[in-house]
Amino acid sequence: MMSSCGSDPTELPAAKSPRLTGPTTIDSLGEDILLEIFLHLPSLATLVRAALTCRSWRRAVSSSPAFRRRFRELHRAPLLGLVAEPQRDALPAFAPAQPEDRDVLAAIRGGDFALTELLDPQGYAADVPLHWHIQDCRDGYVLLANWNAGLLAAVNPLARYSTEYIDMPVSFSFDKERTDVPVAADWHLLSSDEDPMSFQLVWLLYCKSKVQAVVFSSDTGDWFFHPWVDIKERALSNDADRHWLQSGMRSNDTLYWAFTNLEHMLKLDTATMEFSVSVLPPYLKGQQGWRFVVGETKDGALCIVFCMLWGIFVLMNRTDDDGVERWVLCSVNSEADANPPPDNIDTLQAISIVDGFVYLVTSEMVLALCLEAMKLEKLFPRSFRACHFHPYIMAWPASLVGNYGSFALIQDGVDNV
Repeated sequence: MMSSCGSDPTELPAAKSPRLTGPTTIDSLGEDILLEIFLHLPSLATLVRAALTCRSWRRAVSSSPAFRRRFRELHRAPLLGLVAEPQRDALPAFAPAQPEDRDVLAAIRGGDFALTELLDPQGYAADVPLHWHIQDCRDGYVLLANWNAGLLAAVNPLARYSTEYIDMPVSFSFDKERTDVPVAADWHLLSSDEDPMSFQLVWLLYCKSKVQAVVFSSDTGDWFFHPWVDIKERALSNDADRHWLQSGMRSNDTLYWAFTNLEHMLKLDTATMEFSVSVLPPYLKGQQGWRFVVGETKDGALCIVFCMLWGIFVLMNRTDDDGVERWVLCSVNSEADANPPPDNIDTLQAISIVDGFVYLVTSEMVLALCLEAMKLEKLFPRSFRACHFHPYIMAWPASLVGNYGSFALIQDGVDNV
């Protein structure tokens, strides 16, 4: 006989009531999973649109330097177009890229690439003549100099009403006949994706055999004049040209100016503000009239790219097992790789190296060379004539780094998530 407190082993257990669980939504995901999903977005432009959907998503991206570093490693920052040196009494022109990514196209449409803020009748530069010249185009900024007004402008076309105007630190005569007046070289902008609201400007002055770096800090609003430095390689040169340096270039944290005689190259380490001089590679040394660009590969190695006839030549700086640095020459047959029109044979020129990609133009086409794969691709047709071009690469927006702008979290105890 079974006990009253027992149970009949032949009876089926009573069915359990189903547990009521809500659907899994993206809002219920933790930050780690959310950021892992974000890593699979196709471009920086798509990430920006997604991350700015709500404060919690923005905070997930802006508070994680590790995520931003991984995203940059996986996704090439999109080229939005080319900024070209303006004609007289005009603003710089912009040739948009023709992206297949709709979010990249939306970023182009939403930017003020006509730089209309420089025309604002109520603005700081309202009465300034339109004699702006491009000095640098990097990290989302277009840096312009107006010698007539003694004024610089740092413009971010993707961040409207954020133009910063900076007075030039000195004014002096640029009489070409005078030899006792320093020559003013170009200006360069230094900034970081991890601190996009802050930047420095570096200006080079030089005379007979001396150089001087002048630095502006946006944090303090002040200019600092570093001491003059003697350049012995220049002092020993027989070249009497007063303008003995070419336009500057940047690779990583170093600025480079080639001597006009193409014998040496002046270097400025922007971390220490120390000058040094190196001998140009034998492939370039003394080759008058050649144009080349300096930059870095994706892994940060120094390289030099130049074009001759219809060939693209890449000089890679390598260190042997014995610790000796050597230049290794690689060549790319552009005609075979990109099949450009044969009438462009004399117009191929490299204009810039950014994040392991060399940007080039012909009379009809804009191209890019991936230094890692040594593969050349056509980007979009060249739509206008100009002597100098600057690729505009989409930069990481300030709203997705730290605690900037209208998306900033309230710090007085109220959580705006």
